[in-house]
This record gives sequence, structure tokens and C-alpha cells, in this order.
Amino acid sequence: MKLPRILRANFAFLLVMLVVVLSICLGVAYLIERLKMTAIHQALADSAMHARAFEDHLTRSLGSVEDLAGFITAGSDEQSTGDIEDFFERTLRYTPFLRSLSILGKDGRIVSSSNPANLGLQIPSADYVPPLPASDTVLRIGRPWSGRDFAEGAPTTADRPIEAGDLSFIPVQHQIEVGTRRITLLAAINPDFFINYFTQRLEPEKGCVDLLRYDLVVLLSTGDHVKPGMSYAGKELRALLPQTEIGQFEERTGRETAAFTAFRATRQYPLLVVTHLHREGALLSWRNESRRLLFLVGPALLGTLFLAAALYRRQQRFAAERVEKSQRERERLAATVLDTVSEAVMVTDPDNLIVAVNQSFTRITGYASEEAVGRVPEQLFTEKQSSELEMEVHRSLAAHDHWAGEIRNRRKNGELFVAWQSINLVRNEGGDIIHQVTGFYDITEYRAEADRITWLAHHDPLTGLPNRTLFADRLSQAIRQSRRTGEKLALIFLDLDKFKSVNDTLGHLVGDQLLQAVGERLLDCVRDSDTVVRLGGDEFVVLLPAIDTSLHAISVAEKIKQTLCLPFQLQSHTINISTSCGIAVCPDHGTEEKQLMKCADVAMYRAKASGGASIYMSQGEEFAP
Repeated sequence: MKLPRILRANFAFLLVMLVVVLSICLGVAYLIERLKMTAIHQALADSAMHARAFEDHLTRSLGSVEDLAGFITAGSDEQSTGDIEDFFERTLRYTPFLRSLSILGKDGRIVSSSNPANLGLQIPSADYVPPLPASDTVLRIGRPWSGRDFAEGAPTTADRPIEAGDLSFIPVQHQIEVGTRRITLLAAINPDFFINYFTQRLEPEKGCVDLLRYDLVVLLSTGDHVKPGMSYAGKELRALLPQTEIGQFEERTGRETAAFTAFRATRQYPLLVVTHLHREGALLSWRNESRRLLFLVGPALLGTLFLAAALYRRQQRFAAERVEKSQRERERLAATVLDTVSEAVMVTDPDNLIVAVNQSFTRITGYASEEAVGRVPEQLFTEKQSSELEMEVHRSLAAHDHWAGEIRNRRKNGELFVAWQSINLVRNEGGDIIHQVTGFYDITEYRAEADRITWLAHHDPLTGLPNRTLFADRLSQAIRQSRRTGEKLALIFLDLDKFKSVNDTLGHLVGDQLLQAVGERLLDCVRDSDTVVRLGGDEFVVLLPAIDTSLHAISVAEKIKQTLCLPFQLQSHTINISTSCGIAVCPDHGTEEKQLMKCADVAMYRAKASGGASIYMSQGEEFAP
């Protein structure tokens, strides 16, 4: 009778121990898997961020080629080949992403080029994307060529890609109209410029970047898994591309080539930017974290089993001690895990007093644990949040016991930082709040870079004035406001007289300084509600919304003309220029953006044709039936 009771007790103990061991193992496995999923999501987000930044840089660089086409278009029909080649040579000094610039004749031969060796070459134009008819004027991307330039190069094929280490370039064509002629601008893009740019921001040991045409022909790559000229073989990308132009996925082609991949089509051109973050490197932090977790849990698990067996043998008198030790072990493990995470964590009680912080909290804010515990968060973080944000936080916590968003706070030394913060409420079984757990990451550098990229997308980097993109948005808003209120608005197009002679005689550095000084004087001539825009070169636009009569625009134009006629003192040089102004008024000369800009542009050229240093008001005949 005694033996079966002992066996039953031992079996029950073993069963309980087995359940405990399996529960801990499953809990650790679940936690490790959650950490892995978090690492994967972060890697995909980082890959997508790189793709977005690289696509923006590529679009702005290729936009310069279209700007060059615009400069040539602005020239006269009688421009000589020598004038164009001189323009090409000057342009190449400031565009390192270009190898050469050429003009194609009607028969497809190069008739003018910055590289004399290219003259007379027959350039095939069939394998370009998009394959548009000759009447369209869009930037077309060709298949990569081997060599440094057309003279010593040859186009690639899918069977004959460019080998690693060989020179290559990417041809692009753009049909333009010069006076009454239609010609083709041919540019040789330097892939090494973009490869250097990409590798400086995404180290080769962390990942690589591919640039593809929309037909998946490889144009360049910072890795060695593909070669320029070959067709991209990624099955996942081929499956996703017909559905979306922006995406991300996990590539599992092999242990060495597995990667977290993001792709993004450019906004204006038939190109795809594909970024790959190596899986091994992206998950390295997760592996180290998992090893540390297992290193902590393993001994704790073994210790728990040993104590359980010993306490069981010594009967119930050690039960209370066993529970106490187990509790201490769990608290120690939780504290260790809390201090190993990179996220700052702050725990408060129902009275909003801080009861615990981790080491990342001290690292980010500068407050040690003993300085923070026992105080309310408002005593540490003095940066006042907006009332709208505070209301949003309260609503979200009341509805979901959770809130996450971006905030700004100050460190102990007074330095401002940006954080991505999440707040979670902890309730007891009765539903009462017992703790509030706040976690946050320092995203100051990421936010600064994002703001810088946004600013560059809407402003001229030389003068700091709004560019064409921002001008188009403000003009559209001003026209809508004019329609609602019945007030007029005016456009003043300005072209600087004698600017070319300043560039030719004193150099581009003085010319750039003159453009900056002109921008400052223009700002002094207008209201805060007006917009001064640099279109490019020496052309500026002033947008005057909400004016009573056309006389206001004429008055501003006269003020600008008088101001720009005053001498400029730059680098010990006294420079005298003037300006030709063309004015168009809405709704007198049109109610659409295109109409107003055309009227103002034509008026400006008539003012310039009259000898310069004059103002011409549009008559609206540019769009008369």
C-alpha cells in the first residue's frame, strides 16, 4: 500500500516538472520568435527607407538632364555646334554623374559632343525604355554599354553583360526642340557616381543596391550577385511588380544571398531602385539578444529544477522558501531583460510617480535611476506638448489602454530630442490601473535627415528659395483662393540682364554669389505672403496673391527693377545688372496655371527684346482664339 503512494507522488512531481520545463521553453521560444519578427520588420523598414532616399537622389540627378535639355531649348535656332559643345563642357564640370553629352542628328549619328571621339558614331536607339514614338519628348533609358564612352564602348545584351571591374555607362536620350528643329540630346550616365553614393550610405557588408529599368534590365549594382546588362532574375520582384510600384519582401534564395529587399519605382522615369539588407547582418542583433536570453534563462531553469527537487525531498517545510526564491529569480530575470533592451522604459504608479527606469532611459535622457525614481515625469521632461497631442493621448489611453506617436522632449542637459514613444496601461483583475509603462526610442537623427530631404525636394539649394515643385503648389492654392474671394493675383517673370557676361568674365563662383544676392533683394521687395521662386539659371518668378489691382503688380515690378539696378559688391567686384520683367494677372490674362505662366513668360521675353531693364504687362493674346 505504501509503494504505490510513493510512485504516484513521484509521477505527479515529474509531470508537474515536465509541464514547468515545457512552459518555460515554449515561453522563451515565443519571446525569441517575437524578437525575430520585430528584427525582420525593422530590417524591411530600413531597406524601404534606403530605397526611398536612393530613389529621391536618382530622380533629382536625372532631372538635371531634363533641365539641361530645357537650357538648350531656351537657346536660339542658330546656335552653332561650337556653342553647344562649349555648353556641354561647362556643364560636365559640375555634373560628376555625366560622362559625356552629345547631340544626335536625324540619321542617328552624333553631330556634336563634349567628347570629340564620339563624333560621327551611329548610335542605335531601338532598345530604350520607354519605347515611345519619335514625336514624344521624354527621357528614355538605354541598355548599359561597356567602356567609358560611346567611342570605345559597345551595348550589352542579356548574354553578354558587363563583367565585374569593367568600365560601363548608361545612355539616355531626350528629344528637344531648338527653335524650329527637333534634335536628340544623348547623355552618358556615369554609374560609378551612383555606386559610390549608394555604398557610402549602405556599406557593402550590410547590403547592396540594384538599379533596374522597368523591363528588369540591370543598369548598375553595388553587389556582385548581378551584372549590368543582364535581366534581373528575382522571382519575388517579378511577381510583385505588376501589382505595385513600391514593396518589400524577404528573399530566401540561399544562406549566403538571403536578404530583406525593398523596391521602389522612380516618380518620373522607368526605373526601379532595389535595396537588399543581408539577412545575416540584419538579424545579428537578434541572435546576440537570443543568446543572452538563453544564457540567462538556461541557468535559471536548471536552478529552478534543482531547487524544486530538493524542496520536494525536504517536504513542505521548505515550500515558502521555494516560492520566495523562485519569485526573486523571476524578478532578477525581468530586471536583466529590461536593462538589455535598447528602448528606454519608464514605469509609473497610479499617482504618476516613477517607480522604475532602465539603463536605456539613463542613456537617452541623462537621468540616473536614483534621480528619476519617486518623481513625476513632468519634473524631468520640461518640454511642453501641444494641447491637441495631450488630448489625443488621453483619448487613446481611455479607449485602448495604449498610445504611440512622435514627441519632443529635453534631456537633462537641456538638449532637445525627438522620440517615438508608446504608452501602455497595466490593470489588475478588478480593472484598476496599477502601472503605466512608457517606452521610447531616440529618433532625432532620423527626423533631422527626413526634414532635410523634404526641404531639398521643395527648395533651390543655391539660393534657398522655393523651387518649381513648391511654386506649382503655391500657384495652385493662390488661384483657388482667387476664385473663392474674387481677389486678383499676379505673376512676375524676371530674367537678369548681363548675367551671362558676369559668369563668363568673373567665373561661376561670383555668378552663384550674385544669384544669392539677387534672391535676398527680391525677398526685401515683397510681402511675407508673397513667394519668390528661382526657376533655374538666372530666371526668377514672384507670385503676388490677394492684390486689389494690376497696379500693385506693376509697382512691385518697378521696385524690383530699381532695386536690382543698384550695384552689387561681391569679392571686391562692383557688378551692375538689370532685369526684364513680364507680368500676368489672374483673372485678366487667364485663370489656369499654364495660361498665366505662358502669358508672363511671353511678356518677359518681349521686355527683354525691347532692350532689357524694362517691364511688360501681358495683353493676354497668347491664348486668344
